[in-house]
Amino acid sequence: MIVKKKSKLTKTLIAASFLIAIIAIVTPVMAAGSNRVLFLAIGDDLDINATNLIIGTIKDDGDGEPPSAKAVFHQRIYDESGKKVYAMMGILKDGLLQMKHYSFFCPIFQVWFINVWLVMGMGMFKTTDTNLDLVYRNWFPITMPNTEGKFVPAPMLMMLSPTAEYCLLDPSIIPPGPDNPVLIDPELHAWVLVAVLCGIMVETPMGETVELPIGPVSYLTLSIGI
Repeated sequence: MIVKKKSKLTKTLIAASFLIAIIAIVTPVMAAGSNRVLFLAIGDDLDINATNLIIGTIKDDGDGEPPSAKAVFHQRIYDESGKKVYAMMGILKDGLLQMKHYSFFCPIFQVWFINVWLVMGMGMFKTTDTNLDLVYRNWFPITMPNTEGKFVPAPMLMMLSPTAEYCLLDPSIIPPGPDNPVLIDPELHAWVLVAVLCGIMVETPMGETVELPIGPVSYLTLSIGI
């Protein structure tokens, strides 16, 4: 068992999340009547032996424009001894919600997640000055991005799954329904990913070459509609 030391910031945020849970009304993401959602995600990422932190907002001004989104994130990756070997932090500054019914194949769970909220925008991120090679998500061998400890601009995306709904078959070929049921695993929960698009190309199980989003993903610890 690997025991990792948590930073004072992480401890403070964990304590704050419990306090907020006690004093606030916790509602589903973008609940009826809400035009702004605050969310917090803190958790361990066992796929790459990391700890993740994401704090963000999604706001709908009701002016007919797509809802806007902002997020800050921090990820630390550890080796087998528990020593930190890499870190990434950044901010999604000006994201816009592109669609609420995005679907994609998840190589970790081997399912197609559906009804995912897809946000695209620009932001800034930096990493430790480390050339770290790993098998990302137990699937793609890559070298993690290295900004040499400096903040750099980059396109980013955020994917938020408020229900963790998925299908076992490709919904673009067999629409969700009797022949491709929509499922919800009781062990899965609403989750959020904030990732950087930094030119890392990989081949998917379907034989397509795509740009791999790199960044933290975690189950939602808390979401508050206000």
